[in-house]
Amino acid sequence: MASSALSILSGIGAAAAGLAGEKVSKSGSIPGLDIATIVPALLGQKAGGSGVLGKVASVASVASKAGLLKNVDLGSIAELAGSLISAKKTTAKTTAASDKGGVAGLAAAIMGGDGTGSSLASIASAALKLGKTAEDDKGLKGMASDLGSTLAGKFGVSFGGSATAVKALDKVLEKDTKTDLFKSILSGLAK
Repeated sequence: MASSALSILSGIGAAAAGLAGEKVSKSGSIPGLDIATIVPALLGQKAGGSGVLGKVASVASVASKAGLLKNVDLGSIAELAGSLISAKKTTAKTTAASDKGGVAGLAAAIMGGDGTGSSLASIASAALKLGKTAEDDKGLKGMASDLGSTLAGKFGVSFGGSATAVKALDKVLEKDTKTDLFKSILSGLAK
């Protein structure tokens, strides 16, 4: 489940980027949303440094930027992510929801994603289309929150972080629309 958690977190990052109007390259790099920075921050640890988390974060950063989440054993970072995110994914639910499009379709794409660069780029493209249907930033934020709620309700995704954990991201991520949407999705998961 741990590598699945990394894939889900990466998918959420790609969705946030797409909703914010950004594309994700086929390499899987999501500028401004590095999973290796996000996971330790959510767990209340400072990213980087010479400790175990710092070393694991370096490996995870390289792997996530290369779109290698599926093909590389990320060891500890995957376990850390697994302690934050868990899911009861079913193929039937994923397939049925993806046929609907909209927020449910985007949630299905995240759950069906495998963490590779092309998968993340596809999620971001779907989110970009969906984001264009929002009338304003408030509508986008509501969409992001709905995405979190859909992931939780339809796919059994649970987020072990609290509002305090989400707030910790303010210290390690830039303050921009993409970050706000990412935090809204996580907050939607926590409801």
